[in-house]
Amino acid sequence: MSVIGDNIRKNRLKNNLTTRDLAQKIGVSHTAVNKFEKGLLSPNKQMIRKMARIFKVKTQKLVLDTSTLVDIKNIEFREEERITKKNKELIEYIAKEELEKYSNLLEYFPEERFPSFDTAKYREVISAYEDIEEKAASIRKKLGAGEKAVFGMTELLENNGLIIIFAESVEGFSAQEGYIQDKYLFVTLRKEKTEEAQRYLLASELARIVLEINDPALNTEDVNNEFASSFLMSRELITRDIGERRKKISFYELEELRKKYRLPEIIIIKRLRQLKIISEAEKTRLYNYVKDKTGETDNKTEIKNEKSDKYKKIVIEAVLEKYIDYKKGAKFLNMLEKDFLRLIDEKKQG
Repeated sequence: MSVIGDNIRKNRLKNNLTTRDLAQKIGVSHTAVNKFEKGLLSPNKQMIRKMARIFKVKTQKLVLDTSTLVDIKNIEFREEERITKKNKELIEYIAKEELEKYSNLLEYFPEERFPSFDTAKYREVISAYEDIEEKAASIRKKLGAGEKAVFGMTELLENNGLIIIFAESVEGFSAQEGYIQDKYLFVTLRKEKTEEAQRYLLASELARIVLEINDPALNTEDVNNEFASSFLMSRELITRDIGERRKKISFYELEELRKKYRLPEIIIIKRLRQLKIISEAEKTRLYNYVKDKTGETDNKTEIKNEKSDKYKKIVIEAVLEKYIDYKKGAKFLNMLEKDFLRLIDEKKQG
């Protein structure tokens, strides 16, 4: 595949277009588009300009090799059987594009400044479901999460060396992990509809990375989900809030727990039952309540966005530490130089 062909295919997939869709938009046959992508036929300048407008990119993005030698290894998809080959390729393109930016930027820093996420340091062995609570508490401590409810999962994991990339919703995709340059562990996650669901997905993905399940009788997904609940809502915190045994939980209390832990109500109800705080009957009653009010939203609840600011922070540090100049910093963040200088001034004053 040629540079232009690879760029056309990458941008076509990112815009959710088939070869026929693109062919119709630029006025050629889908066979011609296939040949463009395989490097068997070169599009003329007019075609390239048309495609650039459709993809909303500069023409250079289609004709130049903008990639670096980013070596991505050991890529593993969750629920691999559910994702199509085309969507898998799309996710890999998204991940590689983001990782190329990181790789270019990290070259300016001393290697010891940004150590990779050390999986061995956080590794815990699960031999039974009963181990999960203790192991979740241990990993919280190792990550420096403290004893309070964990809200900013993205920030917590990035502070410990993990590179996190969020991809727009792609059918069948949940999460992917791998390494760049044999060193930096990265995770690509689907963007969830709510910040609450995003936080839970991050915690369950953490389980996949750090837990070693040594009993084949244990269901991996159940272990990871139970770990996520334990990590985000420790037994000590929950029992302190509502007690060790309850016959009934009011709907008001359930809503307050959602606001406090910033997690979906269904997850909270499962956790209450898991800890045997409520009965199976009470779990069903609360489930039915949540089901009946599905679609309602509480816009008054302030929820911290689970988004990654790591790349931006690294660029700013590179400029402040004089590893790069402000012009290069502006280019890294795709900002006007005057806007970037204003940002740097704000950081200096802060």
